[in-house]
Amino acid sequence: MLTVQKSGPLPQLGASLKKSQQQPVGGPAEAAQIALFAPYCGGLQQEDALRRTLPQLHRGRLEGSRALDAGHSHAFVLTWGSVRAPLTPCRCELTFPDSAGLHYDFVMPAHQLATFLMQVEPAAGVQDLPDVFWQWLLLEHDASESVESGPLH
Repeated sequence: MLTVQKSGPLPQLGASLKKSQQQPVGGPAEAAQIALFAPYCGGLQQEDALRRTLPQLHRGRLEGSRALDAGHSHAFVLTWGSVRAPLTPCRCELTFPDSAGLHYDFVMPAHQLATFLMQVEPAAGVQDLPDVFWQWLLLEHDASESVESGPLH
């Protein structure tokens, strides 16, 4: 379910973000997280991308910019609450700093958020979420649905 609101931030999101930032990933904890998320995020073939993504997932924040036509772009900030398990619903908020008051609130399974974050190019100068995320957001798809089943395919 997607809700567009033009109001303040999600209640309790700040507290959840502070909690998630205090939980470093590494060693046995990282191995356990990989074992939990891998079956939902491409399996062992995607282990390197998942390993790279887990710290980002636990930070609860991604700042980036969405490239548009003619060299224009929109800066965005995606935040989400604490992530513990792949099937846990994750409350997310997407804001656009240049458009104060406009934001999207939505919920998706944590593994779907992880999958979207895994597709962010780590070497890119400016981070952007994959096209499939923006299509899902704008078309209000259920994040657990296959993109191939949507109206664009």
